[in-house]
Amino acid sequence: MKNIRISLIILALSMLVSVTTYSQTDSISDLEGNVYKTVAIGTQWWMAENLKASQFANGDLIPHLTNATEWANTDEGAYCYYGNRTSFADSYGNLYNWYTVEDDRAVCPAGWHVATDEDWITLELFLGMSAEEAERMTAWRGTDEGSKLKDESFGGNNSSGFTALATGYRDPAGVFKAMGTDNDYWTSTPYDNQGNIEGVLHGLLNSQSSTVRNFHVPGYGFCIRCVRDEAVQVKNQIPLPDSKIFPNPAGDQLFVRNADGTHLIIRNLTGQTVLTESVTSTDHQVDMSDLSEGTYLISISGQTKVQTTRVVVL
Repeated sequence: MKNIRISLIILALSMLVSVTTYSQTDSISDLEGNVYKTVAIGTQWWMAENLKASQFANGDLIPHLTNATEWANTDEGAYCYYGNRTSFADSYGNLYNWYTVEDDRAVCPAGWHVATDEDWITLELFLGMSAEEAERMTAWRGTDEGSKLKDESFGGNNSSGFTALATGYRDPAGVFKAMGTDNDYWTSTPYDNQGNIEGVLHGLLNSQSSTVRNFHVPGYGFCIRCVRDEAVQVKNQIPLPDSKIFPNPAGDQLFVRNADGTHLIIRNLTGQTVLTESVTSTDHQVDMSDLSEGTYLISISGQTKVQTTRVVVL
C-alpha cells in the first residue's frame, strides 16, 4: 500500500508540472500574532519559518518547560527555546516534544496542520528524490534535496525557499545539543517501534546534502513546520499559439497539431497514466477509443517545457 501511495504522489506531481514552484510567497499569523513567511513548493504551501506558538489552537497554553528534569518526566505537550534563551525564539522558533504534535487541540494556525510523513515525502519527491529513496527509513536519502531546503547559513542553497536553519534539538533528558549543525522536524505521523509509539521525523545536517527519515521517542524537542490544508491552485500553462489539441470534447480520435514536444501522456484526474506515446508528426493522431467518458489531462513534454491541456472525452 505504501508503494502505491508514493507512486500516486509522483504521478500527481508530474501531472501538476505547470504549477508555480518557488515564486509564490505570502505570510500567515497565529493566535498570538506571530507572523510566518510561507512559500509554495510544488502543490504545497509550507511555512518558511519554524513554529513559535505557545498556545494550542483553542487558546490553551502549552507548558513552557525550562527545567531538564521536568522536561524528561512529562508525558504532555511542552515547548522550550534552545538553551532556554528567549533571544533564539524569533530566529529559530520553538522546540516541541511529540506530545504537543499528537495533542487533539492542534498547534498550527487554522487551515494548517503539522506536516505529516507523506507531506515531507511529497516535498522531497518534488525536489528530485526518487521513490525508492523516499521510502527508506532510518537512513540518509536522496542527493541534493537537503541542500535545496537548507539556508546558506546551514550549508545549503535554499533554492526551494524553505529556509531551514541549524536550530539544534533537546534530547529526552532535557539536554540541548547540535545548535549550528543539525535540525530535525517532527511529523504528525506515529511509528510503532516494537509496541512503543514514536514520532516520525525528517532531518537535516550541515555536512549532508541529503535528508534523513527516522523515528524517535516523544521526549525529543524538535522543530515544527506547518503545511496548508489546501493545495496550491493548479493553473494550466497557456497553450502555445501555433499548437492545437482538438476536438475538445473528443470522441474516439484526438489530433495534436504542431506540438512543442515529442512525448505525450494522458492521465485521469486521480493521476493514473492511461495512455503514453511518442508524438511522431506535426499532425499527430491519438486513438482514444479505449478511454472511458470523463475528463483527462494531456501533457506534451519537450526538452525544456511541458504543455498541459484538459480534455473531455465523450
